[in-house]
Amino acid sequence: MGSTFRRMHYLTDMSLQLRYMVLTFLILAAFLGVSIWVVYVTGWSTLIERLSQVYPQGRLSEILRLIYYRLALGFLILLPISLGVTLLLSHTIAGPLVRIKRYLRLMARGDFELAPLALRRFDELKDVAQLINEITSRVGPRLHERRDLVKSLQETIRALRVDLERLPSAGQEVRRKVDFLVDTLKMLE
Repeated sequence: MGSTFRRMHYLTDMSLQLRYMVLTFLILAAFLGVSIWVVYVTGWSTLIERLSQVYPQGRLSEILRLIYYRLALGFLILLPISLGVTLLLSHTIAGPLVRIKRYLRLMARGDFELAPLALRRFDELKDVAQLINEITSRVGPRLHERRDLVKSLQETIRALRVDLERLPSAGQEVRRKVDFLVDTLKMLE
């Protein structure tokens, strides 16, 4: 499985990737909330008491507002970076999923004469792709043999029918056996 191709679109499975990005955003927001709460509980209350004796009340609230502003700015700077990284990481999963779905659709239609499923070097789900390739390599030849066998049996049935038409004295038993073969072939197709 080499890296012989490059995906040009990073939103390959928009639904999956957007859910992944929203989940990442919610986790980041939760971490921000917990971080602010921990900082406030562990240090701010003590710090405010001590600073209130040093700074006038108006100056202290200005300092706190500046700190909160910088925390919010830091979060806003980290948010697009984290969402971009999330998009890139989700691409290593969503891209292979799209490719595997296409491959499985072809297999569901009965097309087993496919080139091996190849994923890029950093893609996830390589073990799934390898299993699909093993299935294709085993089932494909068997399916091809089965199709050849069905064609051979159909030709034999045609020849038997022609022979039966030439021999009007042939019994109903032979005709019944030919009909049985025809019905059996229909099930194999």
